[in-house]
Amino acid sequence: MNHINKIRDQIELAIEISRDSGVPVLLIANPGLAKSTVVANWAARNSYHIETLVGSRYSQEEILGFQVRTEDRASGEVRLEILEPHWYRTVLEKAGQGVPSLLFLDEISTAQENVQGALLQLVFERTIGHGKKLPESALVLAAANYKQNIPWQFNMMAPMLNRFCIVNLYYESNDSFLNEFLQDPSDWGRELPAYGDRRLAAGDRGRLASGLKAMFRALLSAFEETDSAGGERYYAMDINNQVYNNMYEGNTRYVYNFISGRTLSYLFRITLSFLRKGLSFGERGKEMLNMVYGLVGIGTNTLSEKQQQSYLRNVETLYAKLYTALEGGSDVAAPSAAPLDFTGREVADAIQEWVLFRESSLWNAAGDPNLDALAAYVGGVYGSSAEAVGAARQRNAQNKADRYRFSNDMQRLDYLIALLEEEAGGAGAPAEQAALALFREIRDAYAGAAGEAARDMAAEIR
Repeated sequence: MNHINKIRDQIELAIEISRDSGVPVLLIANPGLAKSTVVANWAARNSYHIETLVGSRYSQEEILGFQVRTEDRASGEVRLEILEPHWYRTVLEKAGQGVPSLLFLDEISTAQENVQGALLQLVFERTIGHGKKLPESALVLAAANYKQNIPWQFNMMAPMLNRFCIVNLYYESNDSFLNEFLQDPSDWGRELPAYGDRRLAAGDRGRLASGLKAMFRALLSAFEETDSAGGERYYAMDINNQVYNNMYEGNTRYVYNFISGRTLSYLFRITLSFLRKGLSFGERGKEMLNMVYGLVGIGTNTLSEKQQQSYLRNVETLYAKLYTALEGGSDVAAPSAAPLDFTGREVADAIQEWVLFRESSLWNAAGDPNLDALAAYVGGVYGSSAEAVGAARQRNAQNKADRYRFSNDMQRLDYLIALLEEEAGGAGAPAEQAALALFREIRDAYAGAAGEAARDMAAEIR
């Protein structure tokens, strides 16, 4: 990716991956970021005819066709037929000439609900009225603005969003924005991104499917919690979601998609396209993750804001590891030469990150340096001396936030010890004995303080 045309390259990548994978893409951005211009330039350069349907200006009939009453002169039979819209006839005509079409659905965030329903049929079923199909060569691309930039009465339906891979167009800095839009227009076409045409190996699909299963098992298990009343384990991240009506109206900066069977299938397909196009995660990882988040970035509607941030970090970490392994043609990613850096993290979050790696079969490597790093970090935060325990007690008594943080850390430490004991048959594997001994020492030293914190928190609830 070049250093100037950031928005252009994000759009170009989205179109290329959509064309290769068949996954429809929705570009979401603030107004005035040249979405239409970049799409038109890509179409011209790749010899595509472009048809633009502006959602705010079209009716349902102009998209799916007009119902007309016709009478057979011979039999007198009266029936309803669909009069094909002008754009559809043009697309068919171009296809007959061997020219593919790019169908650009613009401003869909300001389309009326019945128009969105028509667009939904066009995107997902690729048909207009009476089941008339789009040509196989036709590419469908959509664009919308963020909720904050349109009149309050407009919205986008969750079913519409879930049919797309959502691509949030973003800038990393103000300078990046200024550089792109204050350059000479003749420079907008320079240093165009290049894409490979790699043939997938025989085992790539199977390795990807196995990797994604491991990835999502790890994501789900990272949100496993203990019922304080019954002591049973349960998933705080419930994928059987019910309500997504406000996913477009949220106060977050970006719009992401939620986990569904469709988005998981889309994720499988776009990852294969990343591989076919020869994309390097080291060079284009941020753009690729943007599309991954656009498919499974919400997680579920059961997550709090803090959990959501943790979920996105976990998606980034796991997908980067998975794609790097696939990109290198290996089944198991090599362990990192340097251990994970837990600096500045809460102990509970540091433990969760280590467990996330541990519970995914892709990264079960012998001699895991990350456990040593975790043990060193936890030991540095929670010394087992009487002075350290006394200081923790004092902080907990004086500050509610410290008390909750401490209690959360101790709960996750208990979980970590139980996990290590279970894997080692209760004794601890040789490579893990020192870490396990340290975790037990800290747990025992702070047992009294943990009990006091739990009682104080229970009293506050009452």
